[in-house]
Amino acid sequence: MADLSDSEKRVLQATIARRLGARSDAAKLTSAYLDAMAHNAFARTVQSGPVPTSLTAERSEILIEISRQLERIIEDYEIQALFRVTASQARTLRTTLLAVHSDDADELELQWSLVGASSPGRTKGGSVTGPRITFTGEDRRDAFVEYAERGGHAVEVIHGESASPWQVVVGDTFPAALLPTRP
Repeated sequence: MADLSDSEKRVLQATIARRLGARSDAAKLTSAYLDAMAHNAFARTVQSGPVPTSLTAERSEILIEISRQLERIIEDYEIQALFRVTASQARTLRTTLLAVHSDDADELELQWSLVGASSPGRTKGGSVTGPRITFTGEDRRDAFVEYAERGGHAVEVIHGESASPWQVVVGDTFPAALLPTRP
């Protein structure tokens, strides 16, 4: 079976590293990307079931495999680096990935939402008392809220704190082992 030469793999990894900068591990992402492409080619040709009928659907198949290998949902900027798409297109691809692969993506999405998050202690919101979680962005906070609500856990967005605008308080039924650590 044909494979990329070592020289081609080095060029690919260097290109991805240049596009990512220090934000991600280019070697790990390149390896996951190449494995996902091979798995996708096999699945598309051999396995039964519906095949993707659009480029977006095809890419979501590749992205879920990359996410499984990374043990988290792939970042928008990583999608940009791999597929040479705009930030808006990368977000659309990630959204499609989450919609199409909701069962597989659920735990991966939780891991993604908590990247860089901290839990500085407990607080009382309007109707929820429990651990406070501070996120690195609105999209990560919103992904966590959706995850918690799907699991039947009380969660409330904390508004009005300009120093840390992306915070929630989650009820005590949320598993403590899944919470981020204190800062």
